[in-house]
Amino acid sequence: MLPFRTNVIIFIVEFLCAVLLQTAYVLSELGLRTALLVGLGLLPVLLVFILSLKITQEKVVIRCLMYSGLASFYYMCTASHTEAMLVFMLLAMSINLALFLDQYIETEYFIVSTAILIIIGILQKDVVTAFFDMTQYVTYITMYAFAGVAMVFITYSINRYKRQMEEKAAVAEEALEAKSNFLANMSHEIRTPMNAIYGMAELLEGRSREKTEQEYVAMIKRSSENLLSIINEILDFSKVDAGKLEIIEEPYNFNEMLQDVVTIIEFRIRDRNLQLILDIGKNIPRELIGDANRVRQILINLLNNAAKFTNQGSVTLVVRWDEERDFATPIGRLTMKVTDTGIGIDKENIGKLFTAFGQINTKKNRNVEGTGLGLAICKKLIDAMGGIINVTSEINKGSTFTVVIPQKIHDATPDDFTFKRLENIIPGGKYSADFVAPKAKVLIVDDNKVNRQVAQELMKLFGFEAKMAESGQEAIDLVAHHLVTYDIIFMDHMMPYMDGAEATQKIRQLDSAYAKKVPIVALTANAIKGVDKQLISIGMNDYIAKPIKVDQLSAILKKWLPDSKIFPAGTSMEAVERAENSIPWDRLSHEEFLEKLEGIDTDTGIKNCAGNVDGYIELLKTYAGSNLVNLLNEFYEQEDLENYGVTAHSIKGASQSIGALDVADMAYGMERAAKRGDITFIWDHHEEMTEMYTQILNMLKKIFYSTH
Repeated sequence: MLPFRTNVIIFIVEFLCAVLLQTAYVLSELGLRTALLVGLGLLPVLLVFILSLKITQEKVVIRCLMYSGLASFYYMCTASHTEAMLVFMLLAMSINLALFLDQYIETEYFIVSTAILIIIGILQKDVVTAFFDMTQYVTYITMYAFAGVAMVFITYSINRYKRQMEEKAAVAEEALEAKSNFLANMSHEIRTPMNAIYGMAELLEGRSREKTEQEYVAMIKRSSENLLSIINEILDFSKVDAGKLEIIEEPYNFNEMLQDVVTIIEFRIRDRNLQLILDIGKNIPRELIGDANRVRQILINLLNNAAKFTNQGSVTLVVRWDEERDFATPIGRLTMKVTDTGIGIDKENIGKLFTAFGQINTKKNRNVEGTGLGLAICKKLIDAMGGIINVTSEINKGSTFTVVIPQKIHDATPDDFTFKRLENIIPGGKYSADFVAPKAKVLIVDDNKVNRQVAQELMKLFGFEAKMAESGQEAIDLVAHHLVTYDIIFMDHMMPYMDGAEATQKIRQLDSAYAKKVPIVALTANAIKGVDKQLISIGMNDYIAKPIKVDQLSAILKKWLPDSKIFPAGTSMEAVERAENSIPWDRLSHEEFLEKLEGIDTDTGIKNCAGNVDGYIELLKTYAGSNLVNLLNEFYEQEDLENYGVTAHSIKGASQSIGALDVADMAYGMERAAKRGDITFIWDHHEEMTEMYTQILNMLKKIFYSTH
């Protein structure tokens, strides 16, 4: 359907053509003067068109066009004494009005226009009979009326069909949204425990263990990574269901990819009476250009299926490379053949293999795990890469799956594949952070205790201990109170009661410059495509997928932590302290300076200075130079409650001004006690009061007056 304004323009253009034709006819028959009078009939419609640019109600615009058109056509026919021809002009305009697909207005138009034609036939019979006899004119009106009825029914039918399509589209959209929500939840539920598995494996890796344990940890990591890769592809319904599979072609080392695949399969069959046989061609180029993750997924799926449906015997993988030399870009065909000695497949069931949820003989194979999606997804992946897959099988003798996919060549040097058996795999060793940030202040928000523990342990690799929050509301409260200026907040995406998106929006809505600027990084176990953009659009700055990988965490920390808090790995705490204290306060940015003010609500202080940060810094400097501790102690020793209360009042006012609210509250309590003569209260709280006040003073003096 065309936009409404486009239909209006089409109506005007066609109306203009009708006026020009009528004017040209009158010019040839009656002369220039009459032709000019006829041409004036265009003005009412043009005026309505100009007004329609300001009018928003579509039905009002259509009716104005309809009645101005009727008036214009009647005027032109009257000016040229061609009223008998009006029936043809009105029929042309009815077609124009049909553009708007409004059967009610179309009905109204035909009733009004037919009435006009009948009245002309009665009152202006002499003008009509100048062109036709009356019988002919009545015939034209009758045909016009029938045309009107047909046009109304056509418009009604189109509208009905349109409504049906809109309803179906709405149902389809609801189903798509339901599927999206289901897959998002499934993704979260799967990836959340995987976060714990992968994270703990990464923390265990490289610690002192027996060789067998090292192999187990290495396999946990390898399996986790490949499982997550498969999960990402399976759960991306927009690629599978909507035919929007993305093939990301990049250079990759085929032998390294094959090593990962075979290691996983060998581990799965090591305790079964199965032999894994490899026959890898020696001419396969060292580096191909293709989607390594897709090829890996296809191989894992085929080999895993072969192992699942084979109780004894062997699973054989044959890989061959055939180069095609007729292309400008080096290209070839990668043939991968997986043969097993398993239960086999009936010929009539082979066609069902590539259907979603199409497991064969589910009664016989009820002990075999799986959803039946694997081969269907493989088929879509292979089709998207321009390849083919075929199957041959014989009951109780086994099956052979053959995949042929084209791949470009990046490095044509042949690389003879040598499989490293499981017992020879050496873990990569403990991750060694290339920087530390012992002064970093990081908040981790996650409702899952295990996830919090994993994240906290990973943060320790970078030399700091993160603060934990169990809910979005707790995170909001911590930011609102602003007792600590966090450098980064890691926010779990999906939490009960209040999810990470809502918590982020509420933080951004707080009346605080800090709340609006603090970096918030999403921790998301949602693998659905497009979630990253959604998270950033609601106020988050970045995201990191679960399970958290140390190299990705390192990149996020480097990106969002202040440069002044990042030090080379191995830097001692003393060196960090010296470096931190060596920067004069007046060389710090406002943000870096304000971060140093612990125990002070800087937002309140800046508001008290009408938003002027430079003025606030001057106020802090004045506060640091006006020490009233000695005077307060003197009046305390003398039990001079009147002057003690006056001094406490001064401390209260100054502390409120800079945002030292805890000191201000304590000073106010002491002031009230002095006024009512409650010396016992002052005895009980004087030491606490002076300690809090002195702590703020010493911090400010260290910032402003210490020499480096």
